[in-house]
Amino acid sequence: MARRTPHRTGRWSPRVAAAATLLLALVAAACGGGSSPSTVSGTWTVAHPEPSTDLADYSGIYGVSCPSSSFCTAVDESGNAIGWNGSGWSKPQPVTPGSTLESVSCTSSTFCAALAGQQATLFDGATWTMSTAVGPAPSGATGGQYRVSCTSPMFCASVNTAGVVTTFDGTSWGHDIQVDVGTGTKPVQDISCVSPAFCVVVSATGNIATLSGTAWGHQSSPGQSVLHSVSCPTTTFCMALDLTGHTLVFDGSTWTQAPPVPGSGSLTYSVSCATASHCVVARSDGSVSVWQSGSWGPPQAVVHDGTQATARISCPTTTFCALVDSSGSVATYRA
Repeated sequence: MARRTPHRTGRWSPRVAAAATLLLALVAAACGGGSSPSTVSGTWTVAHPEPSTDLADYSGIYGVSCPSSSFCTAVDESGNAIGWNGSGWSKPQPVTPGSTLESVSCTSSTFCAALAGQQATLFDGATWTMSTAVGPAPSGATGGQYRVSCTSPMFCASVNTAGVVTTFDGTSWGHDIQVDVGTGTKPVQDISCVSPAFCVVVSATGNIATLSGTAWGHQSSPGQSVLHSVSCPTTTFCMALDLTGHTLVFDGSTWTQAPPVPGSGSLTYSVSCATASHCVVARSDGSVSVWQSGSWGPPQAVVHDGTQATARISCPTTTFCALVDSSGSVATYRA
């Protein structure tokens, strides 16, 4: 299937462009899986909340965060937030008009942080309010996209593509620290925090940076040179993956290779783990795969819009997930 650009602007986002550049350097697609594939029952429901009947005119949706099955927030390339209330998605609401929102993290229905580059905007359950700037702006080919992970209204951590982590203390952003060195073709990609004393950052350089207590430690990934997404439900379990579905798991002290995500070779953009035994991976072809107790289930088709798109997923429990993609689709799963 030929790749098409799913944005009304006629271009990929900087993150998607970087991912496409990385893909050119990758020669192996994900294959194989666990010896006993998981069987998961449940229903995915797909919606298109962007106000258009033409797929090409949808705003790309780049981030989603669900602290529970009754509340999610998604953010798009036009600076809008889209809310899930447990039964349906709201119409897009302007948050940072004219600025692409790349990432969002919510800890409850009364707190979210969304980032448009260095611009942080906070949600209190009713309104979005601009916060202080997040960290330094990377220069040159490295770019400046940021990802954010919050554990409470008193703690968030963001990371930019150059590898600078900036934390939020409930009032302002600061305490910048360089945890990795990203480049234009191998940027720092994602962050996942469990508490103010535990965060993990993964990079396309193949490095993993871990905050344990007050100090950051570093480790090269065992076997994977390009890491794209990470999810840590606890301090003793994380899963990280690269674009071609190779996975790593963390047991509280060591990262090891895990069975690759089975699939057709479509990019594996995002992973979300509700528990140490349950993770879901979202692909660029609109499908997902579920990890249960060390075994991958077969790909499950979710979005059928015929595009190849950046996909993000958030699963607060083993019975609920929300998936969004850069073609403007959103989907929810209930078991």
